[in-house]
Parts: sequence; structure tokens; C-alpha cells
Amino acid sequence: MMRGEAKHGGESGFAIIYIIISIVIVSIIGAAITRISSSSVLSEVELAQLNNARYLAESGIQYAQGLAANYKKQSKTIAETVAALNQNSGTVTVPGAGTFTLVAAQSGANILVTSTGRVKSGLANHQLPLTMSIVYGTSASTSEALKGVYSGASASISGNYIGNFATASPILNGGAVVQGSLIYLNTTSCLNISGSVTIGTVGGNDYLCSDACITMTGGPTINGNVYAQGNVTIIGGTVNGNIYSGGNVTLDWGAKVNGNIYTHGTFTQPQYYTAFKGTVYYNAAVPSMCTNYTLPDHEHVASSTALSVDWSGPNTSTYTFVGSPDINDHSKAFSSIYSAGGTKICFDISPPNTYLNIFNSGNMSINGLLYVKTSPATTCFDSANLVNNVNFANYAYASKVYMDVLGTVYFSGGSNWFGTVYAGGDISFGGGEADIGAFYTNQNFNPSNAGGLTSRFVASDYVNKYWP
Repeated sequence: MMRGEAKHGGESGFAIIYIIISIVIVSIIGAAITRISSSSVLSEVELAQLNNARYLAESGIQYAQGLAANYKKQSKTIAETVAALNQNSGTVTVPGAGTFTLVAAQSGANILVTSTGRVKSGLANHQLPLTMSIVYGTSASTSEALKGVYSGASASISGNYIGNFATASPILNGGAVVQGSLIYLNTTSCLNISGSVTIGTVGGNDYLCSDACITMTGGPTINGNVYAQGNVTIIGGTVNGNIYSGGNVTLDWGAKVNGNIYTHGTFTQPQYYTAFKGTVYYNAAVPSMCTNYTLPDHEHVASSTALSVDWSGPNTSTYTFVGSPDINDHSKAFSSIYSAGGTKICFDISPPNTYLNIFNSGNMSINGLLYVKTSPATTCFDSANLVNNVNFANYAYASKVYMDVLGTVYFSGGSNWFGTVYAGGDISFGGGEADIGAFYTNQNFNPSNAGGLTSRFVASDYVNKYWP
């Protein structure tokens, strides 16, 4: 079973509905064809056949809509969906009626589908093409790899994260909790999970995915399915879900699996071991690779303004960023951003449909407090606007804040963040931060291994609209 199939068990139903509708339509057409009497005039037969070709073409459009909806729910990109439509559809034969052929092409955020219905009578071939634009609009923020923290190099995971974690090299420290999925984007080294680590939420739709093998020791807990391209070895730990392995599966005495095992290779457990109660399926298909994402190029907005919020002069210990009604606003550009300890920064996004985009061509270091104003009834630095934990009342407004930093990013202990940060360098912490939004970098996340971090994912409107 493929990873996408297990996670989205009901998604194929959406496509099946369209396919059933198509079959019903063309079955009615087939029945209608047989009712044409031999005494019908030639023109009437040709008109009926042309109409039948039209119905087949319409059925093909519905068929394509169903497939596209299914692929979209699997978070496939628009390019992947177009390729799949062209590869998997081709010419579809409807017994007793004719055929339809699909050709798909990308048109911006939509898919342009041409369906040609063909009916062959005893006199001639009748065909009719129909073209429809399917609104697809799959955005970057729907990718599983971007629903939380993405680190292309390595990530030290300490604390509690509400959202997914995608990285090429995770360091899972004792007590770490990922209330989401862990996506291991490495094909050469095993993913080793040890100690009191928890991945996934009970009753959620989370999972553990590895592009290599997996080894679990010391009692970690996985709440969700496990997918691995290679072997899965559980010396000690619990999996509350199924295991899908492209290699072999080995359970030791400390292993507990509350689910079934689908192994492409062998299954091994100790003699007289009774903890595993599920079913083992051999020669199972290798699961699909983990969901990855290629981060886009950074936007370099030239600026010679270095923003420094410090104590060097009167009224310089506070700074307010005011949002814009334009989601593509690029007016807030700096060569670097620094705030000293004890200073205050406010994000004013209180007017409806306001966005705050900040572009920094240098480094950013935040050492003070952060406030977020979401209501005109308050002033920026009211205590109610202080971001001090991930349960901040207006946490959903983090979707409206986006920052592109070409350099490194640093948050000192207790300096929290609100919104999405896309960094060109490392993202580092002093420890004890509470962050709402998302962090993306092709470099290292938390390389200093600061502990006590808490993070809550909120998808970015800017990423959702402009990232490929």
C-alpha cells in the first residue's frame, strides 16, 4: 500500500463518483444508440452519433475532474497532476458507446483539459472535442513538507511542536514532542529514534516517513503509520498504527505495534513473542517516497536601511511595523534587523485584510519582546497583544506575516516570533521561545540545540499565494 493511499483512504471515492457518473451517462448513450431504428434517415443517425460523441467528451471532462480532485487531496503539485492525467488517462473505452481521450496542460493555477469523444457507426467516425479549465490552485502551503518546520540540512528537535517537521537530518532529543508528522528526507542514512520521543497525536492523521531505514530504541512512541523505503527495526518503542516497509521488518522484545505490518521483504520476531497481535502481509509494495518540497529562490529587495531597535536614543526602544492591504507589498525592506534585550516590536495588522511582508537582505537578531495588534480597540503595546505562548488568542493572524531573510536568524531566550520566516542561513534560538507560524531554511534549524522550544504551525497566506 502506498503512503498516500493509507493516509487518504477515502479520497479515491471522490474520483470514483465522477467515474460512476461518466459510466452511467455513456451507458444511457449506448442504450439510446440501440434504439435508433433502421428506418431512421441518415441525417438523424449522424446527428445522434455526433450528440453521443459530445456526451462521451463530457464524460471525459467529468472523469478528469474526479482524478484531479483526488490528486489535489494528495497534495500533488499542479505539474504532477497534469503529468498524471496525461500518463494515466490516455484513451478510455466505454463498452457499447465509444471512447474519450484526454489531453491536459497547465494554464497558470488551472489545468486545461481537452476531452475528445469518439463514436464509430457503420457509416463514419464521429468525434467532438471539448475543452474545460479545471481550477486546481494547489499551493505550496498544502505540501506536507511545509506544514511546520522545514530544514534542508539538519534540525535539533527539542520541545513541543504543533505541526509537521521535515528535515534531512533530525536530532530527536529526549522529551521532544512533534504533534504532527515527521518527514525524514535522507536516502543514505537510517533514521534513528531513541528515548522518550513522541511523534503524532492520538486519533490524528499523522505519520512517520523515512526515505531510508528506521531504527527505534529506548521507548519512543509513534501515533500514526510508519513508512520506510528500507528496513524497519524496533528494538524498543510503540507504533500505534501500521508499518509499511520497503525492506524487512524486525521486532524485538521491547517492541509494540498496534496495527498491521506490510513488508516488501521478511518479518522477524523473537520466539514466543506475543506482543504483536496484527497481521503480516508479505511481498507488499514499497511505499511511496516522503513528500518533499524545493524551497524557491529568495526575493532580494535592495535596501541600505539597517533597522536597530535599541537604547541608543530617545523613543528608539520600540518599533512598529504597519501592515498593508496589498498581500504582495514589498515596501518594507532592510539590510539587517536587530532588537536589543528589553525592547519592543509591534506588528500592527489590525485593519481587515492587512498583510505584513518584511524583506531583509542581511541577518536578523531578535532579543526583545514581540506584540501583535489585531484590533483597533487596542494600542500596539497593550499587554493583551504580547506574544508569550503558542495559545496567543489571535494566533491565526500569523498567516498574515511573512519575512524573507537572506542571512541568519537568531531569537534569544524568551524572544518569541509570530509569522513565517524563510531564512537563507541557520535559524537559531537561545531557548525557551514560543513561536507561532512556520520556519523554512535549506540550512540548519536550532543548531545550538536550545531546549524548551514550543512552536505552533499557521500556514502563510503569502506562501500559499506566491510559492510554486
